[in-house]
Parts: sequence; structure tokens; C-alpha cells
Amino acid sequence: MKRISLFVGVLALMAIFIFVITSEKDGITRIDVKTLQNKLENEEIMLLDVRESSEYEGGHIEGAVNAPLSSLNANQLPYPKDEPIYVICRSGNRSAQAASQLQDAGYTEIYDVSGGMMAWESIE
Repeated sequence: MKRISLFVGVLALMAIFIFVITSEKDGITRIDVKTLQNKLENEEIMLLDVRESSEYEGGHIEGAVNAPLSSLNANQLPYPKDEPIYVICRSGNRSAQAASQLQDAGYTEIYDVSGGMMAWESIE
């Protein structure tokens, strides 16, 4: 019984370690919509909306550039890789995927907007 408890404990520690390593990717910062709103009011930022074109056309944040995740090629984006880039989608899932692609392409300062447009629409 002690061996099983020890084994389960070691597995639990390994799972926690793996979760921490994979959830804290350097260069990707999650921000909330209030923070995004403040940035938009006070700075000129690059905001990528990674929803499909039909979703984007149905309503988007002024100044956001549509770059659908389904056709996103982060290596071909015309933006400086050492400048901040903000990513938003409908709920936060696609923006997280896009943020990972941007990171893999060499972007160093990526902001993933938590809650996406659903959260944005709740503050307006």
C-alpha cells in the first residue's frame, strides 16, 4: 500500500510540474478586456482578430486586423517580431492557438485577450 501511495504521489507531482511548464510560455501574456480597453485608449497597438472573416464582419474592435486562425501563417505576417502584438477571438481558444503560432514564428511580446469578444461585448 505504501508503494502505491508513493507512486501516486510521484505521478501527481509530475503532472503538476508538466502543467506549470506548459502553461507559462515565455512571451505570451494573458490580459483581460479591461486592460485591452485601456491600451486601446492610450496607445496605438497591433490587434489581430483571429476569428473567421464572417465573424469579424459581424462586429469587431475598431482598428483590429482580421487574420483568421484557419489561414494564419504567422511567419508571413508583416509585423515586427520584437513589438507587442495583441490577439483576440470569440472566446479565447483560437487566440491562444494563434499566440502559440506567433511565438513559434519568433514574436517576443504577445498578449492573448482572455474571454475574447464575448468578454469585450460585456464591457461596452
